[in-house]
Amino acid sequence: MTEKEAIRRLLKEADLYRNQGLLSDSKAKYMEILSIIGKSKTLANHKQLIEGVKSKIRAVNRSLNELKDTLEKPELSEDLQHLIKKLFCFSQTKEASAIEGAVALAKFGQYEQALKEFHKLLEQGVLPLVIAKNMIKCYAALRIPEAALVQFSKWKTRDFFSREDLKYIRAFLKTSLEKEGFKVEIPELEATPSLPSKPKKKEEVFLEISAVSLHLRSGPLAGQTRDFDVHFQSANTVTILIPAAQKNLADSLVPGTRLTDIQCYSPITVFRSTGTISGAAQIKQGPRRGDYTMDITIDAD
Repeated sequence: MTEKEAIRRLLKEADLYRNQGLLSDSKAKYMEILSIIGKSKTLANHKQLIEGVKSKIRAVNRSLNELKDTLEKPELSEDLQHLIKKLFCFSQTKEASAIEGAVALAKFGQYEQALKEFHKLLEQGVLPLVIAKNMIKCYAALRIPEAALVQFSKWKTRDFFSREDLKYIRAFLKTSLEKEGFKVEIPELEATPSLPSKPKKKEEVFLEISAVSLHLRSGPLAGQTRDFDVHFQSANTVTILIPAAQKNLADSLVPGTRLTDIQCYSPITVFRSTGTISGAAQIKQGPRRGDYTMDITIDAD
């Protein structure tokens, strides 16, 4: 690949990240372009190109500063703060402990085995909504959307879920598959006659975190912010994946590392917290072989 081809590719990636709101990743790509230009014998004096890239970096910096000012201290009501702390107590329940083993398998790429364990737990009636979401994540990671759709069709015929549960699961399935690049038609729920339903054990609710932004204060990327989707969650411990190509970032996040600025995104709120890297490993097999899995235990207070 020539220098110009590499720059064109990086510009496309940087602009794409910027349009998706991944500002820190976008800035890193622009900086990489400047590095290539600086080392080039033919492009080092190309002032128009250099200024164009620097202009994009300044624009990203302005957006980052605006975002930081907006989200510096989200105002949470006392009730919402209390709710967050209460929902983080999920890890103390017996049912949650039963799920942790299956989630651990999924985190290390053992998706097929994790699905077997989730199936067993679902048959036992253990937190059906939590199980369903984790199963969908496994199907998405395995890149077998057809299996996820078949599973959803089966769930519609069982009594694990209410109609409202199924609506939620359908929306979660759609979002999860789209995030992996799949565009599939998910059948709507059929209209059903209103029938008396048998009493159902109330499922425990917990705080779901869908994504985190980490402001790094040490290591080779100190001062930068990195955004990650949450791939799995067990109570107040969330798991993110770091691509193999970002080994320097993975190496800087060793177990025990304190994170003093974490932006957490959940369906009910956006809030800042602190936490600790509680686990880290490289995935040895499966679709994400070579990537790194990172566990972040988020402080509840």
